[in-house]
Amino acid sequence: MKALNKIFLSIGVAATALAFGSCTGDLDQTPSDPNTTTSAVFSSDPMGYMEQVMGDVYLQFAVHGVNNNASVSGFDGGMSTFQRSAFILEEINTDEANWLPNDVDYGTFQYGPVPSNNRAILGTYSRFMINIACCIDFIQTVNNGYFGLNDEQKEVADEFMRQCRILKAGAYFYLIDCFGNVPWADENTAIGSVPEQLSRSEIFNLCVADLEAVTAEYGSNWNQVYGYVGKAVAEALLVKYYLNAKVYTGTAMYDKCLEHANNLINHFKGNGFEGSGLVPHYLNLFGANNQQYCQGGSNACKEIIWTIPQNATYLISWANSTFMIDAWIGESTDDDVWQCSKARYNAGDAWKCMTTRRQFVEKFEWNESDYQTSPDTRVGNWCTAANGFDVNNGTLTQAYFGQNGFLAVKFSNWAYDENGNIDAANSPAATTQVGGDYPVIRLAEIYLSAAEAMVGDGVTDSKAVTGDALNYLNLIRRRAGLSNLTTATFADLQDERARELYTENCRRTDLIRWGKWISGYTWNWKNQVADGADYPSYFTLYPLPSSIVELAHYTQNTGY
Repeated sequence: MKALNKIFLSIGVAATALAFGSCTGDLDQTPSDPNTTTSAVFSSDPMGYMEQVMGDVYLQFAVHGVNNNASVSGFDGGMSTFQRSAFILEEINTDEANWLPNDVDYGTFQYGPVPSNNRAILGTYSRFMINIACCIDFIQTVNNGYFGLNDEQKEVADEFMRQCRILKAGAYFYLIDCFGNVPWADENTAIGSVPEQLSRSEIFNLCVADLEAVTAEYGSNWNQVYGYVGKAVAEALLVKYYLNAKVYTGTAMYDKCLEHANNLINHFKGNGFEGSGLVPHYLNLFGANNQQYCQGGSNACKEIIWTIPQNATYLISWANSTFMIDAWIGESTDDDVWQCSKARYNAGDAWKCMTTRRQFVEKFEWNESDYQTSPDTRVGNWCTAANGFDVNNGTLTQAYFGQNGFLAVKFSNWAYDENGNIDAANSPAATTQVGGDYPVIRLAEIYLSAAEAMVGDGVTDSKAVTGDALNYLNLIRRRAGLSNLTTATFADLQDERARELYTENCRRTDLIRWGKWISGYTWNWKNQVADGADYPSYFTLYPLPSSIVELAHYTQNTGY
């Protein structure tokens, strides 16, 4: 049997959550066409195998499954994608977003803690494990036949295995961040064995060690083909890991965070906004033509370090840019007090599924006391009081859409010019699934992480932000059309990070790192209370899925 399925079975995923694309019946199949890419094909056509199966690995990050078959069963296919799994865990129960349909599983997240038998817990956990298993399977297969390759084939194999190591670390980041102590599997995991549940700190150390090794292997080679990962993504993941090291290990590692942030900043600066490497206008990053600003893109400015490619012709999903437009917006009628339309976003669908909490709205600068318009370009696509929306969150149910919060829409299906103006002539048609890429990590996040690393450990909200940290904070503000702060505090830096990176799957992680997740900051309907209440102390982690715990005899997280 192939290692891929053995890994799934040993961690309980295949038995309880998988209908893995074409991987049904014959367990020797890889996640693609069973007639063409079995492991036996590798020895006869190693290049064909590597190119096709590596493509399938990337598909697991971009869509819900190969050949339009959902990899996670018993859970909505669109929700089971990599981006939406992270969004469920990182955004829905924060001040930035919620989920109005209130279905029994997904809908409970907007209020806080969820039980271990929640299907969305199993679905999100399974998504990250599936992607890890795909990466491991590729590496194991290639390693097993490596000495039969010629020099050209070995060069390709080495590069693809490096990419798999980066992608695996990317999936493990969300696993340890959200679930804590999880199973560890790598290319050395014996086929058929049950991966050992390691501590969060142990997995942290393994992941950063491998990412450090990958960056060393790349040396000065920053070349990255569009849609793939490379040295820059490895460096960016190290920034994310080290920024949160104290949470994961008990030991702060801000010096290491700053080291890798500086590597990226020094590499990318020279183009774009004030030569910073940032794109000229914020909306450039979230439009239909944002591919040009990715690694390997056509623009000299490449702020999007790790992208999930989408293309309305051949690579689309119910996640990524589609989700980030359709799930927020609604189509108003003459009877509605609120006004919103698909046409405003050049979209083909409108789900009326999400609003934002009042406390998040209040973090922005507004021209009016009732939050109608803002000088901050980052709210350029929002629906606000100017569109008849109520900033308050009287209830988080879909029936009251328009009366229970603003729409914090970040993406659109329009193309933008470098000044952030809609370029209608070069925009695609309004379709139900759109083709703009999803930026997983941007250079702006790296600047803000560097600034936070400079502030250091054990600080209070009132600590002054000075020097390059203040320069980076003001750089982000100027790009958003705001004035410089002459003095700033750590609380100002936190709020700037929230404004810049909203709904980009950072919020829960950030609030935990700042000690503001359980208590110290509240928002409407936090912990099921209309005006907000503290979360229980154990809720710094989600539960491991109960079915996985029972099958593999893992230790459940405290409180569940």
